[in-house]
Amino acid sequence: MKKKWVVPIIAAMACVCAVGCSAPKKNSVEQDGKSVFPVSAYDESLPISMGDVMPFYDNGVMNIYHLQNHTGSNSLFYHPVSRLTTTDYVNYRDEGISLDFVEEVASVDAALGTGSVIKDKDGMYHFFYTGHNDNGQSEGLKFNEVVRHATSTDLQNWFKDEEFNLYGYENDFRDPYLYYDSDEDVYNMLVTTRDYGKGVIKRYSASSLDATWQEWNDEGVFFYNDDGDYNMECPSYIEYNGFYYLAYSEQGENRVTHYRYRKGKDGEWKKFERDSIDASGFYAGRLEKAGDRLFAFAWCANLSAGSTGDFDWGGNLVAHEIKQLSDGELCAVMVSEVKDAFSTEVNYNFIDGNSIEKVSFDGGFAARGAERLGTNITRINFTFSVENFGGNFGMTFGLDGKFDNRLGSAAVAFDTVNSKLVCYNNISSVVRYGAPLASVPFAYTAGKDYVVDIIIEDEIITVYLDDTVCLTARFPEMKRKNFAFYSNGNKVNFKGITFYE
Repeated sequence: MKKKWVVPIIAAMACVCAVGCSAPKKNSVEQDGKSVFPVSAYDESLPISMGDVMPFYDNGVMNIYHLQNHTGSNSLFYHPVSRLTTTDYVNYRDEGISLDFVEEVASVDAALGTGSVIKDKDGMYHFFYTGHNDNGQSEGLKFNEVVRHATSTDLQNWFKDEEFNLYGYENDFRDPYLYYDSDEDVYNMLVTTRDYGKGVIKRYSASSLDATWQEWNDEGVFFYNDDGDYNMECPSYIEYNGFYYLAYSEQGENRVTHYRYRKGKDGEWKKFERDSIDASGFYAGRLEKAGDRLFAFAWCANLSAGSTGDFDWGGNLVAHEIKQLSDGELCAVMVSEVKDAFSTEVNYNFIDGNSIEKVSFDGGFAARGAERLGTNITRINFTFSVENFGGNFGMTFGLDGKFDNRLGSAAVAFDTVNSKLVCYNNISSVVRYGAPLASVPFAYTAGKDYVVDIIIEDEIITVYLDDTVCLTARFPEMKRKNFAFYSNGNKVNFKGITFYE
C-alpha cells in the first residue's frame, strides 16, 4: 500500500498575485495536498474508494477506520479495513490496511464488514468487527455473518482472536458498536440484525472486553425500527451534553443517516421532524466525540451510471461538525478547521468580466453565467433572500461555455415550492430536471436572509444552509467547467458572494 503524506498547515495560506495586481486571482493558492473529501488510498495515481466509516478519537487524533473498496483474488474476498488519521480534518495520512480479509473459501473473514474500536481500562484497544462470507453456510459456517474481535496496542497492528465468533439468529448480524456504561460498569455492544422480519438493533453486554463470545449476554432489542422494516445499518450511540443519541443508516428507500434522541439512558426514544444528518449522499454515518466537540463521518458514493447515475457503493470520506440546539436537535455545519484552511479570498467573474459579488433575479427563468470552476478546493459563501415562492433557485454546474440563461448538467436548488434543499444531476432543460439525486427538508421564510457555505473538491460538493441543514452530492461534470447562478420562478437576491481557496 502506497502511503500518502499530507503537509500540515504551517501558518496561513498566501495568495500569489502578479506584480501590481490589485485583486486576488483564482487558482492562486498553494493548498499543499490538503483534502476535504479524501479517498481511502492511492494505487499509483488511481484512487481507491472507501465505504463504511468507523471513527475513533484518541489522544488528539481522529482515526478514520473504514472498509476499503478493494478485492482479492476472486469476488468472495473483499473489503479490508484501512485507516486514515488526521488532527485537523484537512490533512490526512494514509496508515494502510489495519485488518485484512482471509483468502480462504471457508473463512469467517473472507470479507470484512463494519465494526468499532474501543479502549479498555488498561489502555488496550479492542476492535469488534463483522466477519462475512457470501457462501458461509454452504461452506459449513453457522451463518454468513458473525461478530469478531481483535486487539492492538498501537491502533495499527491488530491481532485476531480466532476463537471469538459471536453469531446471531440469522445471516443479518453485523456492524457492532461498543460503548462503556460507567454507572453499571459494563461494556455494551449494539448489533444490526433482524427480529421477526423487522430491522432491529440488539444489545449484548459483558463485564470485560476480553470476555469470550459465550460470556456476552443477549440483552434483547435495544431499538425497534419505528419507520419501516429496513435494516438499520452502522449504529452509533453517543451521550452529548445530557442527551443520548442513536444514529443509524437506512438500508431502504431513503438511504440516509437517521438519528433518535432521549434525555436519559432509559428514556423514551424521540425524533425531530427532520431526523437525518445530511441526505443520501452521506451514507453509513457515525457520530464520534472529540473532546467537547461532536462530529459525524460517512462516505459520499460514486455514481452507478456516469454523471447521471444514482449513488452506488464506495466513495470519499465526508466529515461534518455537529451543532447541538438547546432542545437537543442536531445540525451539521462545516468543520471549523475546514473553514479556516480555505479562507484566502479569490476572484471569479461573470461572463461580462464583472467580479461576482451579487446578483438578483425578478422571476421567470434567468441565469448569470460565470467562468470555469478552478481545480483547487473552493469554498463559496453568500447570503440570499427570496420574496416569492414560485419555484427554485441556486447554482448550476457543468456548463460547456460562458452562457447566460442556461442550466448546466447539475444544480443545487433552494426549492421554495416543496420546502427543500435539493440537488439534481440529470437536467435536460429548464422544465426537465430529472429525479432529484438527494434532498433534505427546509422551510423558507420570505424576506429572511439565509447564509450559505459551500465546499467543493474535485467531484464532490457539500452545501451548508443557515447552519441548520446540509446536503452532499457528487457532480462528475463540475470540474473545469463553467457555472452560473440562476432562478427559475423566484424573485431572489444573492449578495456577499465570496470565493475562497
